[in-house]
Amino acid sequence: MDAQKESLLGQGDSLTPNNHDNNFINEEGLSINKKEETVRSPRTFVINRVHRPPSDEREILNKVRSSELVRQDSEESIPPGSGPLKLRDHDSLRGRLRKVFYRRTSARFTSAVFDLIVKTLACILYVVRIYLDDVTLYQCNGSPCTADNTTTGDKENGEINWYVLLWVNRPLPLWIIQVTLALVTFIKALLYIYIAKGTRCEVFFHGSFVLEFITSVPLIATLTYPSMLKDLFVPHFLNCWLAKKALEKILNDLHLTRQKFQTISVTLSQQMLLLTVVLLCLIYTTVCGVHHIQRASPEKTLSMFDAFYYVIVTFTTVGYGDIAPDIWISRLFMILMICVAFAFIPFQIQIIASTWIQRGRAGKEYTQRKAAGNKHVVVCSQNLSTESVMDFLQEFFAHPKLEEHMVVLLGADEMDNNMQMILKDPKWTHRVFYLRGSALKDIDLQRCRISEAEACFILAPRNCTDKSQADHHTILRSWAVKDFAPKCKQYIQLFKPENKIHVKFAEHVVCEDEFKYALLANNCLYPGLSTLVSLLVHTSAGLEGKVAKEKWQQIYGRHSGNEIYHIQLGRSVFFKQYEGKKFTDASFDAHQKYGVCLMAVLDSTLDDPRLQLNPGPQHTLKSTDYCFYMSIAKEEYSKINPKALAQDDAKSAIRTRNMEKMAMELQRMLEESDDEDEDEGEEESVFNTITSQRGFDLAMRLRQQTTVPSRPFGDLLTTETGRQQAYHAREEMDASDGTINDQLLNKYKDMGQEEFRTGPPPVTLYVGSKKTTCYLMKDRRPKCCLEWAKNCEHCKYKNANDERWHRNLIILAAEHANNGIYNFIVPLRSEFLGMRTLSPIILLLEEEPHYIFLEAISHFPLVYWMIGKITSVDDLLKAGINKASHLVIVNRETSSTNNEDYLVDAETIVAVQTISKLFPDANIMTELNSAANIRFMQFQAHDKYSQMVSRMERKLKSSIFSNLSHIFRLPFAAGQVFSASMLDTLLYQTFVKGYLITFVRLLLGIDAEENSGHLSSIKIKKTTKASYRTYGELYSGLCSTTGEIPIALYRTDQQATDPSEEDSKVRK
Repeated sequence: MDAQKESLLGQGDSLTPNNHDNNFINEEGLSINKKEETVRSPRTFVINRVHRPPSDEREILNKVRSSELVRQDSEESIPPGSGPLKLRDHDSLRGRLRKVFYRRTSARFTSAVFDLIVKTLACILYVVRIYLDDVTLYQCNGSPCTADNTTTGDKENGEINWYVLLWVNRPLPLWIIQVTLALVTFIKALLYIYIAKGTRCEVFFHGSFVLEFITSVPLIATLTYPSMLKDLFVPHFLNCWLAKKALEKILNDLHLTRQKFQTISVTLSQQMLLLTVVLLCLIYTTVCGVHHIQRASPEKTLSMFDAFYYVIVTFTTVGYGDIAPDIWISRLFMILMICVAFAFIPFQIQIIASTWIQRGRAGKEYTQRKAAGNKHVVVCSQNLSTESVMDFLQEFFAHPKLEEHMVVLLGADEMDNNMQMILKDPKWTHRVFYLRGSALKDIDLQRCRISEAEACFILAPRNCTDKSQADHHTILRSWAVKDFAPKCKQYIQLFKPENKIHVKFAEHVVCEDEFKYALLANNCLYPGLSTLVSLLVHTSAGLEGKVAKEKWQQIYGRHSGNEIYHIQLGRSVFFKQYEGKKFTDASFDAHQKYGVCLMAVLDSTLDDPRLQLNPGPQHTLKSTDYCFYMSIAKEEYSKINPKALAQDDAKSAIRTRNMEKMAMELQRMLEESDDEDEDEGEEESVFNTITSQRGFDLAMRLRQQTTVPSRPFGDLLTTETGRQQAYHAREEMDASDGTINDQLLNKYKDMGQEEFRTGPPPVTLYVGSKKTTCYLMKDRRPKCCLEWAKNCEHCKYKNANDERWHRNLIILAAEHANNGIYNFIVPLRSEFLGMRTLSPIILLLEEEPHYIFLEAISHFPLVYWMIGKITSVDDLLKAGINKASHLVIVNRETSSTNNEDYLVDAETIVAVQTISKLFPDANIMTELNSAANIRFMQFQAHDKYSQMVSRMERKLKSSIFSNLSHIFRLPFAAGQVFSASMLDTLLYQTFVKGYLITFVRLLLGIDAEENSGHLSSIKIKKTTKASYRTYGELYSGLCSTTGEIPIALYRTDQQATDPSEEDSKVRK
C-alpha cells in the first residue's frame, strides 16, 4: 500500500491513473480515491481530510467502488498554474474549535487574559459584597436580633450561628453581575471540556474545573428561584486561584506569541512573580474564609482588617494572641490553611532557589533598559580566563572616555570563584556583566544586546592545544555576529595569519603569529624593541618609577608611561605653530619645548589618507594634518606655562644659528669614530646585535651631503630623503672598503652575492601576506642547499664548523614550520639593511617542513633549516649555538591543558635555563605564553637584586594595580623575553586609537607606505657622548642633520656589586 501511495503522490502533474480500483485510508483519516479512467480526458485526484470512520463503516467503505468516492473532474475551473492534486479540510466543529483555542497562540493568549480579568473582577466583587453586607439585619434567622430573641443560641455555650454561614445580604445589581460572570466562565469551561483531549472523567475531576464548578454552579442555580436563593453564600474568593492559573497561562503563552526564547532571568522573574501570587492568593483565601466563618461566632466577629491582621501575624509565626478565632470551625480552617502553606510554599521556594543558582552560574542579564541607557561593548571567547578579563578591564577602562561604558562578557563556561570575585569588585560590579552563552546562538547574542553594542571583541582562547581549530571557532563567531548585527564593529584576535582572509570585513584584526615573529625578528636587529612595543601598547601613568630605588629604575619606570596619541595640527596647542614648517624641524622643536616626540603624520586631504612614519623634511605640515606623537600625557591633559614658553622661543633663535655647527660637529665625530678602534670592554658583548655593527650608516649619509659643498646646508636636508636616500646610502656603504672588518659577505665571495636582488617575494606562505621589498635570490636555491649541517655539491659551508661563522648566526627554534615564520624572515631580509651585513638564519624545527614552506624560503638568501630540539645539546651544537648572535626560542603550540595555566611554559623555561648554564655567552630571546612567568627567566635563588625586584613587583601589584608588574625584571627590561599575551592590549587600545595597529605594523616593518620611514639603530660612541651629553641634544642633532627621529635609548650598565647581577636594561 505504501509503495502504491508513493508512486501515486510522486508523479505530480503527469499523474496517470491505472486500471485498478484501489482505495487507501491512512491512519490520520486521509482518503485517497482513485477512479478507473473510462474517458480519455484527464481526471483530478482529491485528498479529503475526514474523520476516521467506525470499524463497521470501514467494512462498508471497502466494498464501495471507487466511482462512488469523491472526485473532481478536470472540466471544473482550475486556476492557471495550480496542480491537479487538491487538499480539502473537513474538520468537525470540535476540530475547528480546538484549532482556534489550542493551536492559535493569539486566541489562547486572549482567552487567558479574559479569564484573568473576569476572575480578578469576581474577587473584587466579593470584597465589595462584604462591605455592603450588614450581618445584624438578618443575624437571627433572617431578622434583626432583639433583646428578647434568643434563637441565635446561648452565647455562653458558644453555639454556632449556621444561618449567617449559609446566607448573606447580596444586592440585586451585584447578584446580576456575579451571575452573568458565572454563566460566561462556566460555559467557557464546558466548551474547553468539549474540545479537550483525553477522557471526560479526567477533565471533570481536574482541579481547575472543580474550582470553577464550586464558584459558578451555585450562583447559576440561584436563577431557579431568585427571590429565595439570591442571598445564598457562594465562596467566590476561591476565584483567586483560577486567576492565578490564568496568569500562568499568560506567562507561558507570552513568549510563544512574541516568538521569543525564555531566558533564565525571565524564568526566575516569572517564578518569583508566581510565588508572590501564590502567597497573595493564600492570604486572600485565608482572610476571606476566617472573616466569613467568624460571622457565626456569638461573641467575636472580625472585620476584614482584623482578619487580615490575624492571618499575617499567624503566617509569620509571631502569634500575639490579641485576636484569635473562638469557634472550632475557624480554628480547623486555620489549621488546614497552614498545612496547605507548609505543603506548597517550600516547594515553590526550592524551585526558585534552584533557578537562582543556575542564574548565578550563567551570570547577570543585560536588559534592554540598560542597553538603552548606557553604551556597552561585548567581549566573547571560548573561555574567558581571569587574567585575560582583568587585562581587558584595566586597559579598557584606563581611558577616561570609557569610564561610563558597560562591558558584557560572553563565555561558554560557568563562572568560577575567581570570576565571581572580579564581578563583585566595586570597580566592576556595576559596569561588567557576565553571560554564559555562545556567540553562535542568536538568543545569546540577543541577551547581550549586541545589535546595540558599540563593538564586539572576539578574543582567541589562551592555552589551546590546536590554534588552527581555535581560529576556525573565532571565524565562525565573527560570521555569526556579522550575520546577526551587521553594524556592530568587530575587533578580532587570531593566531594564524592565513586565517585573516576570512575576516576582512572586520574593522580591526590582530594576528598573533604575524606580530610575534615580526617583533622577534626586529628584536634581533634593534635590541629591546619587544620591551619598547610592549610598553607603548600598555596604558600606564608612569607611577612604576615611584616604587623603585635605583636611579635607572626610576627613570625607566617613569618613562614607561609613554604612549602614542594623536591630534589635528590646527587644533593642537603643541603643533599649531608648526603649520607650513618641515616635519623634522617641528619634531625636534616640539621635543625641546614640550618633551614630546612627533613620530608620524597623516594627510587627511588626500583621497586615500595613509599614515606615514617620519615622512622626512620634504613633508610640509598643514593644519588639516593629524600628528601622532609619543608622550607621557595627552596634550589635552597637559598644562603649558606661558612664561616658560616665551623664554624657550627666545632660545630657539639661538639654537637655529647653532644648528649648522652642531651638524658639522656631529659629522666630524662620526667620521672619526669610523676609524678609531676603541676598547669598550663588556659593552660590546652585551650590545650584540646586527645593527650594532652598522653605526656608520649616519656618517655615510653625511658624507653624501658633503660631496656637494656649494649647496646650502638647508637644501642639503631635502635631497634624497626617505627610501631613495637610504638605498643610495646603503649602496655606497656596501661598496666602501674597510669600513667594517667583520662583515661576512665582504670577506667571503663564494656565498652567491652576485645572485642577490631586491623585490617582493615571488612565493608567500599564505594568502593576504604583504609583499614587502626585501633581498632575494635571482634563482631559487635547490632544496639540498636549504638543509643545515648537510653539505652539498653547491655549497660546502652549511655547517657550524666552518671558520667563517663568528657570532653572526641567527637561530630560530620552533616546534614546526608554520606560516608565521615568513614574518620572521622578511624583516631580517629587508631592503633597508645593508646587503653585506645579512646574517644567516637557521630554523631549528622538530618536524620536517612541508615542500611549500621550502619553496618559499628557497628564494631568500642565507636561510637554512634543520631538524632538532632545544632540549638536545647535540642539535644546538649542530645549529651553531657557539657561533650564534641570537637564539630565538618560540613557545610550543601544543601543550597539555590538564595542568595549571602557568605551567604551560614549564618546558620552555627549564630548557632555556639549561642552555644558559651550558652556554653562558648565548644571547637568548624567549617567547612565553604567560607574562607572569617572566619572573622565572634567568632565575637565581640567592641573588639579592632579584629578591629586591620581587618585592617591588609585589608592591606594584598591591598598591598601583599595574599591568606591568614585571617591568623591572631584567630579562624583560633587556628585551630577552616576550609574551604574546602582551599584544592583547594592542587590540584593546584600538577601540579608542583606531590607528594603533597600523602604527605598530609600520613600526615593525610588516607593512610599508610610500615616503614612510623605518626603524634603524645607531651606536653612540664615547666621542659622541662627549659632545652630546643629553638625549635632547642628540635628538636635535639627528633631526637637523639626517632627518632621523630617535624614539628610544637602549643602555647597558655594569653592576659592580655582584657579577651575577650584571644584565642589560632598556629605557624608553
